[in-house]
Amino acid sequence: MLSIFSPARSLSIRLGLFTIATALMAMIALTLLTNRVATENAIATAQHQIDAQTLNGIERIEMYLQDRRSGVALTAQLPLVRLMLANQDDPEARERGQSVISAVQSTFNYDTISLLNVAGQTLISTNPTLPGQDRSQRPEVISAQRGALGMSDATTNPNDDQVYLHFTAPVYGSNNQMIGIVDGRVRLDEIHRLVALDANRSGVGSYSVIVDAHGIRLSVPNFPHLLFHPSAPLAPTVAQKMIDARRFGDNTATLLQQASSMPEVLESIDLLNRHVDERRFFTGTLNSGEEGESVIRKLRSVDWYYIHRVPIEQFYSVVRSQTSYALLITAIAASLAIAVTLWFVNNSLRRPLLQLIETASVIAGGDLSKRLHMQRRDEIGILAHTFDAMADALEARINESQAAQAEAQRLQRIEAEGRASLERSVAEYLAFVQRVANGDLSQSLHIDRGDALGQLGEGLNHMVESLRAMGRRSQEAASAIAAAAAQILATTTQQASAANEQSTAVAQTMAALDEVRAIARQTADQADHIARDAQAALTVAQQGIAVVEETVQSMTDIRRRVEGIAQTILSLADQAQAISAITGVVSELADQSNLLALNAAIEAARAGEHGRSFSIVAQQVRDLAERSKQATVQVRSILEDIQKSTNTAVVVTEEGAKRVDSGSQLVSQAGDVIHRIAGEVETGAQVNVQMAASARQSTAGLDQIGQALTSIQKAASETLASTRQAERAAQDLNTLAQSLQQMVTVYRLA
Repeated sequence: MLSIFSPARSLSIRLGLFTIATALMAMIALTLLTNRVATENAIATAQHQIDAQTLNGIERIEMYLQDRRSGVALTAQLPLVRLMLANQDDPEARERGQSVISAVQSTFNYDTISLLNVAGQTLISTNPTLPGQDRSQRPEVISAQRGALGMSDATTNPNDDQVYLHFTAPVYGSNNQMIGIVDGRVRLDEIHRLVALDANRSGVGSYSVIVDAHGIRLSVPNFPHLLFHPSAPLAPTVAQKMIDARRFGDNTATLLQQASSMPEVLESIDLLNRHVDERRFFTGTLNSGEEGESVIRKLRSVDWYYIHRVPIEQFYSVVRSQTSYALLITAIAASLAIAVTLWFVNNSLRRPLLQLIETASVIAGGDLSKRLHMQRRDEIGILAHTFDAMADALEARINESQAAQAEAQRLQRIEAEGRASLERSVAEYLAFVQRVANGDLSQSLHIDRGDALGQLGEGLNHMVESLRAMGRRSQEAASAIAAAAAQILATTTQQASAANEQSTAVAQTMAALDEVRAIARQTADQADHIARDAQAALTVAQQGIAVVEETVQSMTDIRRRVEGIAQTILSLADQAQAISAITGVVSELADQSNLLALNAAIEAARAGEHGRSFSIVAQQVRDLAERSKQATVQVRSILEDIQKSTNTAVVVTEEGAKRVDSGSQLVSQAGDVIHRIAGEVETGAQVNVQMAASARQSTAGLDQIGQALTSIQKAASETLASTRQAERAAQDLNTLAQSLQQMVTVYRLA
C-alpha cells in the first residue's frame, strides 16, 4: 500500500510533491515580499502624514507671528501714536497715546504695548513698570531703528523671569523721518497652544516641538518639564553667553545643563541650514522613551525649527499583524495542499486531465459557462473543483471589472457634477467680489453649501456687512466735514467783505485828511501873508476882516472834518473787534476739524487696507485745519496792530480838534484886533505871527494824523490779505469735503 506513495514509482506523487513545494515556496516568498512592500508603504504613508502635519503646524505658527507683526505695524501708523512721539513732552499727547496703546492691547491681545523713542528708551507703556527702560541693545529694537519690522528671540526681560517675544515697528513723522518705535510683547502661551493641537494627530503618542537654532526647546506642550532644555549638550561658549544674558531667567544655567542626548536633532538642523533639503526625516528615541519617526522643517520668518514626532509602533503594528495573518494563511494553505496531494495519489490522471484540457480550451475560447462538475474527491477532483472555482472567479472578476468600470463612470459623473457645482460657486463668489470692488455693498451671498466654500461665503458676507457699516460712518463723517467746511467758507467770506469795507473806509478817510491838510496849509499861507502885510493893515482892514471870516469858516470846516475822521476811526475799531470774533469762530472750527480728522484717521487705521484712502483724506483735512488755525492767529495779530494804530489815531485826532479850537479862538482875536487896527498895528502884527505859528502847528498835527491813517490803511490791507488767505483755505476745505463726499458715495450701501 505504501509503495504507491513512493516518489520513485509514482509520477503523481512526484508531481504532487513538486507542486506542494513550489506553491509553498511561492506563498512564503509572496508573503515576505508583501510584508516588505507593506512596510515601505506604511513608512512612506506615515512620513507623508507627519510631514503634512508639520506643514499645518508651521502655517499656524507663521500666521500667528504675522498677525503680531501686522498689529505693531498698524499701531505705528495711528495718527495719535505719531502725535505722541512727535510731542513727547506734551502731557496731553502722552495721555492720548496712552489711551490708544491700551485700545491696541485689548484689540490685538498683546501682553504689553510700549512706545519707545528713536534711542530705544521706553516712553509710555500699558505696563506701568516699563517706562524709562533702556532697550537700545535689543536686536528687535535695532532692527526697527534700521526701518524694518523686528522680532526678538524667546527671552526674558530685565528683572523678570517670564519669557516673552517682542515685535517692533518703526514710526515715521510727517516728514518721513523716524520719530519712535512701537514694541508689542506677547507670552509664549499662545504658541504652546498652537503646538499642542498636534498632540495625537498622527496616532497615539504623537506630538510636536519647536526648537531654536541651538536645539533648545521653545515649546513642548506634551512634556512641559522639558521646556527650555537643549536637545543635545551646547557648546560651552554658547551656553555661557546665554547664562550671562539670563536668556531664560535666573534658572538659565540649570535649564541648559539638563540637556537630552539627541544629536540627530542638531545634525538635522545643520543639514537644513546648508539647504540640503527643505525637510529632514530621522529616527530616534522620543521624550516618552519609545522609538519614533520624526520630521523637522524650518519656519520661514524666524530661525525656529518645527519637529513632529510619532512612535514607530503606530505604523509598524498594522504591518506586523498583516504579516502574521499572511503566514497563518500560508500554513493553512500548505496543510490543505498536502492533504489534497495524498488524496490525489489514489486516482488516475489521464482522463480527468483530458477533460480538464478540453474544458480549459472551451473556456479559453470565451465560453465561461463551461464547468467540469467532477464528483471526484482525489487530487484530480480537487484540481477540477479548483478549475471550476477558477472559472467562477474569472467570471466573477470579469463581472466585477464591468461593475467597477460602471462605478468608475458613475464616480466620474459625480466628480464632474461636483466640479461644475464648485465652478458655479466660485464664479458666483467672483462676481460678488467684483461687485463689492466696484462699490456695491447692498448685496449679499446666498449660502447653500456646508463645506469650506460655504464658510468662505459667510466670511464674505461678514466682510461686506463690516464694509457697509464703515461706509455709513464714512458718509456721516463726510457730511459733517462738508457742513463744517461750508460754515467756515461763509464765515471767511463775511470776514473778507468786512475787511474790504474797512479798507474802503480808511481810503475815504485818507482822502478827507488830504483835503483838511490842504486847507490847513492854505490857512498857514494866509497867516504868513497877514504877518508880512501887517504894516499895511490899515489900508486893507476890510480885506483882513473878510480873510478872518473865511479863516473862521475854514476852521469850522476843519473841526467838522476832524470829528468825521474820529468817527470813522472808531467805526474801524468796532469792525476790528467784529473781525476778532470771527477769527475766534474760525479757530474753534479748525480745532473741531482737527479732532474730527484724528478720529477719522484712527477709524481708517482700524479698517486696514480698506481705510487707507480715507486716512489720507483725514490727514489732508487735518492739515487744512492747521492752516486755518495759523491764518486766524496771523489775522488776530494784525487786528491787534490795527487796534493800537486806531487808538493812536484817535489821540492824534483829538489833539487836532483841540488845535483847531485854539486856531478858531486866535482868528476871532485877530478879527477884534483888525477892528482896532488903526491904533494897534504893532500889536496886531504880533497876533498875526502867533496865528501863523498856530496854523503851522495844525498842519503838523494833520501830518501826524495822515501818518497814522497810512499805518491804519497798511494794517487794513494786511488784514484783507490774511482774510483772503483764510477764505481760500476755507474754499479748499469745502472742495476737499465735497471730494470726500463724492468718494464715499461711490459705495452703494442699500
